[in-house]
Amino acid sequence: MVALAFKEMRFFKLKYLLIGFILFFIALLVFMINGLANGLSADNASSIQTMSAQAFYMNEDASARLDRSAFTKEQKEQITKLSTIDPLGVQMVSLEFNQSKIDMTLMGIEFDSFLHPEVTEGKPLSKHHSHAVVVEEKLKEEGVNIGDTFYEEQANMTLKVVGFTKGQTYSHTPVAFINVNGWEDIMAAKGHVFYNAFVTHDNEPLVKEGIDSQLGDGDWIEQDQVIQNIPGYSAEQTSLYMMLSFLIVIAVFVLGAFFYIMTIQKMNQFGILKALGAKNSYLISLTMVQVVLVSVASIGLALICTQFIQEVLPTGIPFMLNTSMMIKLSGVLFLVSLFGSLLSSYNIVQADPLTAMGRAES
Repeated sequence: MVALAFKEMRFFKLKYLLIGFILFFIALLVFMINGLANGLSADNASSIQTMSAQAFYMNEDASARLDRSAFTKEQKEQITKLSTIDPLGVQMVSLEFNQSKIDMTLMGIEFDSFLHPEVTEGKPLSKHHSHAVVVEEKLKEEGVNIGDTFYEEQANMTLKVVGFTKGQTYSHTPVAFINVNGWEDIMAAKGHVFYNAFVTHDNEPLVKEGIDSQLGDGDWIEQDQVIQNIPGYSAEQTSLYMMLSFLIVIAVFVLGAFFYIMTIQKMNQFGILKALGAKNSYLISLTMVQVVLVSVASIGLALICTQFIQEVLPTGIPFMLNTSMMIKLSGVLFLVSLFGSLLSSYNIVQADPLTAMGRAES
């Protein structure tokens, strides 16, 4: 059966190449949109996604948004006795560097906190340098190097870069991590010292109950929910995945239409094969084998091209491929191809041997 399917594909190679190219471009577009969705997701929330955090304690009226939650310094001192709880401050700032300004997110953490990201170059934060920062390495593109300084105009404070980290962005801005002492100095200069959340990496109920009993005016929010409530995150992801969904639905109709037309064109052949003893199940299986061959080749080529595109895209474009998601999407596209071809099975069943033979004689 496979040999016969392959021979027919070679004979009608132009038709099958056309279908293959259509499926290839649909698959490539699906993978590209998925890569952009993953890239935008990471660019918007990677600092929270990569945290070793189980849950965030926020104000009840904050709607699970870090930027709307605020706890006082006194409340922070109440809970720091619990070893598995660390404070987190989040503030969008515009820092001066080389006579220009760079927008970034300042995150205040304990220097020895589990929230401290891995340092890829330089040194981590320490208790001896409260005005030191560890920054996202994307800032190297702005000319930032270890030892350089940022100036916070509103607080009249200079921050020294001591290290770089990778994959730490928030709301599409690079993150600068600072020790809580430096965070409090900056916030005090601005008029109000606060922390946005208390974070735990221990999901024990007793730990959560300890904070509830001491503060009593907040809610525990899971990490995924915090990510979903970052401004703009849900809107971006919903839009992109809606595009993916519509694209897959369109693929069903486009591929179904192509296979339907092809089977109509081959009605005479199907009729003759039936006259020679071929069953409907055999002819349908023959068509399915051809679809499998075309789909595997087209989707596989699209995967390779997407990997190549990721390598050549400029670093400024948020694009990231997820292996497990790519496998899932490949499976969905493969099933869509099979489903589209099944729409043409009706024509195969309706093929009439007598009519086909009559046409052959004429």
